[in-house]
Amino acid sequence: MGENAVKKTLLYRLFKIGRIPSRLRAALESEGFVVVDEGIPGAVLTRDFKAPGKRFRRRRAGFTGFLALTRKRMVGYAYGRRLLHVPFDSPRLRDLDVKLIGPDRLEIAFEASDFQDRMSGRVRLRFTTPRAGEFLEALAASRGIAGVEPHA
Repeated sequence: MGENAVKKTLLYRLFKIGRIPSRLRAALESEGFVVVDEGIPGAVLTRDFKAPGKRFRRRRAGFTGFLALTRKRMVGYAYGRRLLHVPFDSPRLRDLDVKLIGPDRLEIAFEASDFQDRMSGRVRLRFTTPRAGEFLEALAASRGIAGVEPHA
């Protein structure tokens, strides 16, 4: 059993929840994967979040999903629902605050209004993966995101 197998969630191991959908996988493979990890645990943390029909002062929700970097974009899903899709040529990429908050935990934080006009509040996506450092390095090297910090 390899190092990555230990970090996979039970839902992924049993039901393949958190896997890249086949149609999306084909598109991402054609762009060329830089770093990818499937079936990983994570959490969405929101603060003072407002959206049509939703209001949360503070909320934390766990998930099983994947995170992928290609040569063109960054994509993150939870339970088959898109959390993050940012092309590298998008000006919004620089608004992401990306950092390691542990040796195997990557945090991507942003203002919801930067991505959806009808939303507001702070959103933090935390992905637990042994490849967290690789994701951070690949993001920093490929696009020079402001706010990328190494693990303290």
